[in-house]
Amino acid sequence: MSVLFVMLMLYFRPEPPVLIGGFVYIACAGAICAGFMFSVRREMETVLTQLSEMIQSLIYSRDKQIFSVTEDTLLSKLQTQVIQLTGILSVQKERYLKENREIKSLISDLSHQLKTPLANLAMYSSLLDDAGLPPDKRLEFGKRLKSQIDKLAWLMDNLIKLSRLESGIISIKTEAKDLGNTVLAAIKQAFPAAEMKNVTIEWKGGQGISLCHDAKWTAEAIYNVIDNAVKYTEPGGNIIITLIAYDLFARIDIADNGQGIPGEELNAIFRRFYRGSNVRDAEGIGLGLYLTRKIITEQGGYIKTASEPGSGSTFSLFLPLGRASTGKDDFL
Repeated sequence: MSVLFVMLMLYFRPEPPVLIGGFVYIACAGAICAGFMFSVRREMETVLTQLSEMIQSLIYSRDKQIFSVTEDTLLSKLQTQVIQLTGILSVQKERYLKENREIKSLISDLSHQLKTPLANLAMYSSLLDDAGLPPDKRLEFGKRLKSQIDKLAWLMDNLIKLSRLESGIISIKTEAKDLGNTVLAAIKQAFPAAEMKNVTIEWKGGQGISLCHDAKWTAEAIYNVIDNAVKYTEPGGNIIITLIAYDLFARIDIADNGQGIPGEELNAIFRRFYRGSNVRDAEGIGLGLYLTRKIITEQGGYIKTASEPGSGSTFSLFLPLGRASTGKDDFL
């Protein structure tokens, strides 16, 4: 517009006062335009400086708010979104670090657990290679070799279950089923070992308690507890299993009259590969209870343990009833 104004004045050649006034107007408009551009530039520099400070504070994990959150401006919204994004990335980083630590721990534990049976296999194999070995010794070493192979196979089977659960390859899939039937399936699995050891398993539960659970994995969790009870109960001992339904949870109690667990170890028995101080000579590697807790907690449940050395232990497994139903009221 100023250029057009100058061209018009040059074309019409006005009087000097008008010409002077026109040039004053053009100078004022130019000054105003330059001042506006300078003001905009300063404002942009201020905003960019504040953005730089905000990013710098986020880099050093300081959630400093440069822009007021009470003002509904684009910059305050951008600041909130960037802080939220930083929080999400921080949580993901912590999760990846945790998973990395768990993988390293699993590899370390795995190598430690495999070391003994593999060493025993190598030793008994070399002994059996001796052509002058007496027949009775050859038979004994053959049985020990088979025992180590069975132990190694059992170890690998449990480690595969554990790794599949932890990596999410196998997920817990729940559906409404009778929990009593799941407990009975676990008892049937543990019954042969109990019968061989002359340990009685007494079932005091019943059918009719239906809830959403993964029957296969839940039976595995219950079996691990019963199997431990059989291992650490003396011949002639007794294991009592009860099933009770409350308002929110179903409770499975597995009580034995075995050697019990020291009080200082009750919080540690569910750790991976943990073996109690009084059961180091018994068969096992310390994976059963770890798997049990993982399976139960994956379904929204929890486990409580009560024990007294010399008087046995009671493991209580709680599973949420949810929309589950009990008894005949379902059909009313």
